[in-house]
Amino acid sequence: MTEAEFRAYAVAEGYSAPEAKSLPADRFFDTHTHDHDLIVLITAGEFTVGYGDDKTTFGPGEMCHVAPGIDHTDATGREGAEYLVARR
Repeated sequence: MTEAEFRAYAVAEGYSAPEAKSLPADRFFDTHTHDHDLIVLITAGEFTVGYGDDKTTFGPGEMCHVAPGIDHTDATGREGAEYLVARR
């Protein structure tokens, strides 16, 4: 997915305007939840989202969705991660 496609999808689905973010290498966020729906487009590096024992790693051009109230972990790869995030 391109940034333009992600931005268009976010608007069409009622998400906030996407914000560019970055995180350093090997950053781990222990189990947590969010109060809002999130969509994330990875633009550089890697980002792994874990739901219990199920972990999925996303790379550039891949989008992930995190529903509100769902326990999960997040981690960046060896090069960190750059991404766009939108909320609703």
